[in-house]
Order: sequence, then C-alpha cells, then structure tokens
Amino acid sequence: MKELKKQLYNIFEHPTTHTYGILIHSLIFLNIIVSIIIMFLQTEKELSDYFGIFDIINTINVTLFSLEYILRLYCINYQRRSRFKFAFTPFMLIDLIVILPFYLSIFNLDLGFLRALRVIRIFKLFRVVKYAEFDNLLFSILKEKKEEFIFIFVGLSVVVLTLTPIVYHFEKDAQPEVFTSMLTTMWWAVITFTTVGYGDMFPVTAVGRILTAIVSFLGIALYAIPGSIFTSALLEKMNERKRKRKK
Repeated sequence: MKELKKQLYNIFEHPTTHTYGILIHSLIFLNIIVSIIIMFLQTEKELSDYFGIFDIINTINVTLFSLEYILRLYCINYQRRSRFKFAFTPFMLIDLIVILPFYLSIFNLDLGFLRALRVIRIFKLFRVVKYAEFDNLLFSILKEKKEEFIFIFVGLSVVVLTLTPIVYHFEKDAQPEVFTSMLTTMWWAVITFTTVGYGDMFPVTAVGRILTAIVSFLGIALYAIPGSIFTSALLEKMNERKRKRKK
C-alpha cells in the first residue's frame, strides 16, 4: 500500500521522476483539451444532433477528472501531508469545482451558476504549466520587478484620475447622456489609455478631443512598458536556467 502511494505521489507530484509520469500527465492534458473543446462545441446550436455524443464524452472526462482527484487525495499523505489541508489548496479546489457541477446535476441541481462553474475546467491547464515551473518563474519575476510594476501602475492611475474629471467637466454639458458621471468617464479614460477604444464613448468638444489624442499617445508609449519589462525578465530567467543546465 505504501509503495502504491509512493508511485502515485511521484506520478502526480514529480512526473519527471517516474517512468510513466510524463505519459500520464500527457493523457491528463489531452483529457483537459478534449473537455474544453466539448464545452465550446456544446454551445453551437448547429451541432445539436451531436449533443448526446458530447454528453457521453463529457461524462468520460468528468470520470477521469474524478479519478485523478481521488488518487491525488489518496497518495498525498505519503509525505505526511494532511489530506484535509491539501484538499483546500488552489489546484485541488479547482479540480473539485470542475467535477462538482456534474454530480450535483444528477440530483437535479443543475442551476445556472453551476453550469457556469464548468468554465473553471480551463484553469486545469495551469497544472500543466506548473510542472514546467512556469508558476515559479512568474512569481520570481513579479517579486524581483515589483517596484517597477508598482511605479508604472501608480503612474498610470494618476494619469487616468487626473484626466477623468477634466474630460467630464468639458463633456458633461455637450453629452449629458454619455458622460453621466466621473465613474463613467473613467471608463472612457481606461479604454482610451489602453488603446482599445470601443467607440461607445468619445468626446465631441475641442478640449475633449485634444485630451483623447494625448491619452492615446500616452497609452501607446506607456502601455507597452510592463510587457517589455516582463519579457526582458522572462528571457533573462530562461537564459539563466539554460546556463545552470549546461553547468
């Protein structure tokens, strides 16, 4: 029994150390992908003739997810970890939420919010990147560059909060039905600054248009900075890992 727990523990927690670890995780990944594809296809009314087949596949998916959940919970105390505490870790909660709607629907409890919870199964993909150490890489970058990210966030917030009342002051009389408050004007500032520009709100006064142009240019110039910081830090970390592997 202890040997079985050890084998299962290595498969699920340290797949690269087990002969069949990578294979089983590849199958888990395939099951996740199939489950997500079926979830999307079940919203296509043109494919209603195949909904019965989709339900069968979905049942198989959930059965496999359930088996994975039970086995993870079963083997975790091999390292003297509490099953109760492990059940409340983020990944295990995601796994539980993924399978819970299916079993509740058996008791005619398939409410709208339960169907919405099925979308959570997408987050199971993070289990895959977990074993690529991407999560550790991400957190280390955020930790090392937190001052830069905080500075940029504060700077952008100041710009948005400064421009919002100015634009509102000039636009509230020209478009009272559009720029109804500073909060709605802040929505304009955010979508303009991020260069999204949905077109649902736009200034018509001269001052408003000038400020829109300024915000758009600032968005193009500054919005890409966090991405460039993250990209450069990620490349630096990846190169560092390669050097360590060579050594």
